[in-house]
Amino acid sequence: MRFVLIKGQSQYGSLRLHIDQFAEALRQQGHEVRVVDMMAGGQAELNETTTNPPDCYFAIGGVAGGYSNAAGSIYDQLGVVYATLHVDHPVHQIERVTTKIRKHAAFFLDRTHVQFVSAWPAAKGLAHLGFMPPGANELPEPVDTSDEAFARRDIPLLFTGTYRGPPQAAWASWDDSPAKAIVGEIAGRMADDARLPVLDALKASLADRGGTLSGDLFDQFVPLLQPPQAFAEAFHRDRLLHALGRAGVPMHVYGNGWEPLVAQYPSFTYGGVGSFEETLHLLRRARLVLNTNNGFVSGGHERVFTAMCAGAAVFSDASKYYADAFKEGREIATFDWRKLDAAPAQLLALMDDTPALAAMARAGHKRAMAEHRWSDRAARVVKAVKQIR
Repeated sequence: MRFVLIKGQSQYGSLRLHIDQFAEALRQQGHEVRVVDMMAGGQAELNETTTNPPDCYFAIGGVAGGYSNAAGSIYDQLGVVYATLHVDHPVHQIERVTTKIRKHAAFFLDRTHVQFVSAWPAAKGLAHLGFMPPGANELPEPVDTSDEAFARRDIPLLFTGTYRGPPQAAWASWDDSPAKAIVGEIAGRMADDARLPVLDALKASLADRGGTLSGDLFDQFVPLLQPPQAFAEAFHRDRLLHALGRAGVPMHVYGNGWEPLVAQYPSFTYGGVGSFEETLHLLRRARLVLNTNNGFVSGGHERVFTAMCAGAAVFSDASKYYADAFKEGREIATFDWRKLDAAPAQLLALMDDTPALAAMARAGHKRAMAEHRWSDRAARVVKAVKQIR
């Protein structure tokens, strides 16, 4: 088949690297691939592709999903598939998720996101709706997973990502209303239970008032759900990082916004903002990588698969998906948000047992290389495209 992959903007370059490595995976499977970079004169190149259209256009996060003219969607006029992988919760991507394309294939990295979109009337009409976490991004050189090589890794614990600061209750400035009260309750429920999806929190708040979630009410509430979702994401990351800082856990950190925490906690070593390409090299030096799942309660973050393929062990908040995909304690170590106070000691114990950590890294590497590379994800996308084109 023939694909055009649309490359958009990315804060650390991870999404752009996803496209590059997805393209290579498709090529290795015998498909013809053209990459259009929207940050480098891509619109003209995108227009050019319509003269000899591919079977499928693919993007991360719904980029160029609204490609249209006065007659409507260009993809519909060409009769081609537009496929995308959304890497944020749907409430952060309302317009892109609800873009109307006849042959629209949408993948989400969390099963609860799929459930959310399935229940959302404004998002009806997708030709394919599926669950698919991103694949691992990799360097070309093979990884030495021996105990000797693991012992030479010089970063005991690595975390890459943005520190957003304390969570912000954006609804606090709203005029008093039942909707404001419900949004505040949703945020509180999700803060109390890190594995509670926003849809379930909404339903619970309505049930407390004797109500149920109709389709019309859901459409009205969706724009109001972004603040509590963002609050919960920031709340849990902030809480974890302060717990690790207070416990003196030594950690190398990269990303935006870290200055306040680094000043507060001497055990945090700040390496700068960095990029995802730099991260790939750092992962080859890391023994253990910390992951926070950014509110993906039943999904997976590329950081986990990328770290494993780089030969590092992974310590992450628990996810229903990780429980299915990996063997706890053997291929991955996870902590329970309900027992966060125990997480620093759990992490320090892992760091102190180098042979056990090396064994976990080796087992995780084997699993991720077999099941969580972009070659696996490419096969899933190809299957979906074949079904709907």
